[in-house]
Amino acid sequence: MSFMDRQPVSGSLLRENRRARLVRGTLRLANGAEIPIVVRNLSERGVGVTAKDKPPAIGELVTIRLPGSDDLAGVVRWLRNNAFGVELTGTVDTDAISATLQRQLARLQEQSDWTVSSLHRVNSPLSNGPRRRV
Repeated sequence: MSFMDRQPVSGSLLRENRRARLVRGTLRLANGAEIPIVVRNLSERGVGVTAKDKPPAIGELVTIRLPGSDDLAGVVRWLRNNAFGVELTGTVDTDAISATLQRQLARLQEQSDWTVSSLHRVNSPLSNGPRRRV
């Protein structure tokens, strides 16, 4: 399965450390079609992805393009609705992707004078149970 360390420990496999991320990217299928994706989590050798459109089939060869990274080639290993996992043929530098995203965020913050004041906080009233009998 994707994201797994192949070294057995006590008869089981260990998962690689994952970084939870919400990163937009592009997935290129073997036929050349490209679909927009959101990366949910990322490890050195695997990617957890969600596609808005129909996802690729298990076993399909794909290429993922993310900000701050070279193209990542891999194979779809599992599929659940529009979510799927890709086992990469190489490794990904998760720190480089994080650094790129942080630079993009800093640039957006510099370009914007929009700030949230404490006056705009949303205060939800405490619930004391249903207001009427159900």
